[in-house]
Amino acid sequence: MVSNAHAGTENDDPQVGALLDRQHQRLRDALHSALRSAQRQQQPAEGVVPGSAADILALLAHGVNLRSRAGADAQQLQATVAAAVTAVTRGR
Repeated sequence: MVSNAHAGTENDDPQVGALLDRQHQRLRDALHSALRSAQRQQQPAEGVVPGSAADILALLAHGVNLRSRAGADAQQLQATVAAAVTAVTRGR
């Protein structure tokens, strides 16, 4: 629903746009928090910047949602997500 609203005409409504921005920010913030926690445990790959990685993973989540709703192959989507996680953790 969130991805559809971003792409649809409802995004023209300032209240809807603000709601969508808040939802994205919450997702990004949750991912950032998890990555900071993982960083304290030396889990991410060397050089991973939690803020940038959180942005990438949040955008990936929205993209996976869109592709999934469009009927993309679930195994292919899982492989894409696994590759992103591996890039952030170097397979740890």
